[in-house]
Amino acid sequence: MLRQLTRSVGLTSRLLRRVNYATNSSTGQSQIPVNTALENGRWAEKLKAAGVEDTEFNVKCIVSHVLKKKFNTVPDSFDQLQFNPGQLADFERFLEARCARMPLQHIIGEWDFMDITLKTSPSVFIPRPETEEFIRLVIEEYKDAKHVDLLEVGCGSGAMSLSMLHSLPQVEATAIERSKAATVLAAENAQMLGLLDRFRVHNHTMEEDKYLPEELKDQKYDLIISNPPYVKTEEFQFLHPEVVVYENLNALDGGSDGLKVARLVFELACRHLRPGGKLWLELGNDHPPLVKTIMNLKYEGRLKFIAGYSDQYKRERFVQIEKV
Repeated sequence: MLRQLTRSVGLTSRLLRRVNYATNSSTGQSQIPVNTALENGRWAEKLKAAGVEDTEFNVKCIVSHVLKKKFNTVPDSFDQLQFNPGQLADFERFLEARCARMPLQHIIGEWDFMDITLKTSPSVFIPRPETEEFIRLVIEEYKDAKHVDLLEVGCGSGAMSLSMLHSLPQVEATAIERSKAATVLAAENAQMLGLLDRFRVHNHTMEEDKYLPEELKDQKYDLIISNPPYVKTEEFQFLHPEVVVYENLNALDGGSDGLKVARLVFELACRHLRPGGKLWLELGNDHPPLVKTIMNLKYEGRLKFIAGYSDQYKRERFVQIEKV
């Protein structure tokens, strides 16, 4: 199965490279109704056969992107919507890519996260809907704060920090990210959103006794947030094809118990949180009780477990920790 998907990746990449994104809308071209294009290509059947869930949502996202319309302005019925030949070619190629299980966000090249739109990249992990829930909790906690010095560990595309900055003008954010590609993408997103004056990102790999880059070694923060890799190595075999084939698996691998990187973040928090400062983490659903035990056994007098919080699926996945 994985070999077949890998071959599909190569084919899909070649198809996408041939897409002409500049839509030709000159007069005299024939138009085809969107629904006719869907029916002729039997795309709903093909997506379901490929194992793609929520086919209607996927199709609507791609239609919206091809027609350069906002998702919520496109009618579910697609009535009165038409493609010109260039748009039809793009539509078919994008759907071929989705049938090969390329993530929708990578096909479209951007994704909405809370109230902001982010550029995406195949080399950078895509933030999940549950992460929006996580950030809403943090924003609610700090909405009345006068000033917040924020540090994000492993910022990826910048989704979490940039959402905080967009919602709370009193926040200034620093981020570290081990991937060079993600570091560049996060800075590009900050610039695109007009937030670069309050956002600094550093390409840095966190290691024991080298938790922050040299220029930040003496810095203290009011708040640290992180969505570190938390998938147990043994669980990789159960991941969806979109993740296994297309995602950067280094952004997911949390080691044997899923807390390999989180343990480094605990040590970083001991050194770089101000007294009373908070550490917020998004983890796996079996991790909060384990983190509470770790705090009680190893970090007594340094870090204190405050609470665990559940996501929309009733899974306890978010934790709040305080620097003593």
